[in-house]
Amino acid sequence: MNTQQPYYTLDTIRQQRLNKKQEVLQSKERMQHLAHQLFAPQESKNKFEGMMQHINMGIAAYDGVMTGVKILRRVRYFFGGKKRR
Repeated sequence: MNTQQPYYTLDTIRQQRLNKKQEVLQSKERMQHLAHQLFAPQESKNKFEGMMQHINMGIAAYDGVMTGVKILRRVRYFFGGKKRR
């Protein structure tokens, strides 16, 4: 079997590199756009919805902190920290 290797020149390699670089930049832009769509807060239609959105974010933050504190206490107790009475 006689398989020929493709013939590469500096120009073809340079062009392939530029094409791949452009693909990477386009992919990066798509990922940034998708991340923005997923994690950006929803825009409120009026002041009441905006206020409720802030309240919900505050409650979520408090809930996250309290969950972290509870987990930390259990881990300390598990590894021989303070003994509960």
